[in-house]
Amino acid sequence: MEMFFLAAAADCGEEVRFPAHESRHIVRACRHRSGDRLFATDGAGCELELELADANPQAVRARVLGRRVRPREPRVLLTLALGVIKPDRFSGVVEAATQLGASSVVPVLTARVVARLRPERLERMRRVAVEAMKSSTRTVVPDVTAPAGFDELLGMVGRHEQALVAYEGESGPGMADIVEPGAGSVLVIVGPEGGFEFGEVERLRAAGARSFSMGPRRLRSEVAAVAAVAGVMQLMSEMQGQRTADKPMERRCY
Repeated sequence: MEMFFLAAAADCGEEVRFPAHESRHIVRACRHRSGDRLFATDGAGCELELELADANPQAVRARVLGRRVRPREPRVLLTLALGVIKPDRFSGVVEAATQLGASSVVPVLTARVVARLRPERLERMRRVAVEAMKSSTRTVVPDVTAPAGFDELLGMVGRHEQALVAYEGESGPGMADIVEPGAGSVLVIVGPEGGFEFGEVERLRAAGARSFSMGPRRLRSEVAAVAAVAGVMQLMSEMQGQRTADKPMERRCY
């Protein structure tokens, strides 16, 4: 199954038009022709089943055959807050976290952050999220926010049903010991290169977050972030195969 991107959703029977860059991808890279059926999403949860009407590489036109809302999207809303690391590595985290089902990625400025995210790098990471959404056939593109300060991170803890801190100095519980499978929203916090200062972890704990160990081996920030997201999704039963919520197309017009 291929997934393409449209800026706005449409209803059954309506005609949609893809922008030039996506049209070129549909016709030249994927070699679709008039009459082919394909799928597209608006990135906000709507999936459209389409019939290609005009395979123009500058402006593909297609007719909407059916639509459904949020197929294959996780039940849990997972936010990854990661201390700012080198932009190319951060982009890799955004790509992987998107494919795993994260709903948002927040770069965080902590005491040991050295790297910086310029605005153009942030925009590139948002484009990476769109492409990762398409390649994983998701229908919601994660929000990649502007860098947040540590006080902002503390405020985010209370806005989630559970907040988890991957802390290299933790000698107690592992992730499986503290994840609440029924939580509707989870904040996963991972430090930058160099990790957290102890005082930062103490402030996160005081705000209501729980720290956990990721095992006896020290992981790079980008590895820890992806492993933490995957671990939470696994413990939330979001990586157990087809879910009953993934129903056939809800509305068809043929």
